[in-house]
Amino acid sequence: MEKTEYIDINGTGHFFIEYETDFEKPVILYVHGGPGLAESLVGWEIAGYTEKFYNWIFYDQRGAGRTYYKSPDGLVTYEDIYSDLDAIVRMLHERYGKKIFIMAHNWGTIPAIRYVRENPRFIAGYIGNSQIVDMVNIAKTRCARVKELALLAGSKRDVKTIDKLSEATGGTFARERLTKKQITKLNVLLGKYNIASGTDKLLMKKIPTNPLYDMVDLRILMSGPKISYKLNEYMRGVNLFDEDKAYEVPMMFITGNWDYQYPYKTAADYMEQLSAPCKQMTVIEDATYDAMYEKPEEFWEAFTGFVDNV
Repeated sequence: MEKTEYIDINGTGHFFIEYETDFEKPVILYVHGGPGLAESLVGWEIAGYTEKFYNWIFYDQRGAGRTYYKSPDGLVTYEDIYSDLDAIVRMLHERYGKKIFIMAHNWGTIPAIRYVRENPRFIAGYIGNSQIVDMVNIAKTRCARVKELALLAGSKRDVKTIDKLSEATGGTFARERLTKKQITKLNVLLGKYNIASGTDKLLMKKIPTNPLYDMVDLRILMSGPKISYKLNEYMRGVNLFDEDKAYEVPMMFITGNWDYQYPYKTAADYMEQLSAPCKQMTVIEDATYDAMYEKPEEFWEAFTGFVDNV
């Protein structure tokens, strides 16, 4: 059964969409990506694959989705997002009387995975969909993939361009060390080889198909990032390799083998290094960071296998 409501979280009305089937069944809280791009309006499709087996909770973060109009004036900070997540988890833990699962997507995986690590008493398990691990060195990782694909395509010109950009930045590909012309060349290569498009294209197509969608949601999509841009700045300094890697709950990462928006190989390396009661790295073939929409049957089979085993 679908239910929508605003719930006050830390003084801000947060928009929730809930699909509750049976209080005895697992509870899954979805922490959306972005920043500033809510995914609650695709909850009907996400929950639809498994609605009979789980209780799904979707919410729009502060400054995003329908929570945007309830958000106080001013820029949203990481501390705001984390504090709101803490309050929501505690609310659900009390409501259902048990530990809950957290599933997070791209940007949302940063506060979510840290929360899981720091508050295991509330958490049954964690699923990171297109897990972010190392944003500090992400440009280097993406460009290494561009060069790999350029070599496979036999494009000596593109290989030469990447090598020159590497030389100009000391191998870091840091944009602040590039000229505007060089940045343009880099963006062209990233687009040409479909690396880090920066837009959840399938998500944007699916949101308007929701019966709840109206024109106000379109305005929010355009406005949300305006007060969430500080979160993008914050993301650039995240490197989970430099943090504690000990987790006390079951851990799962899932994405496509073509995910270089947030490189799946980096997530796989991190999964190998972290400690947890059980851990699972699922890579779906011929899919990107939108594997949830591109290969739904494979995605949800892996997801339900993990949750049910836990």
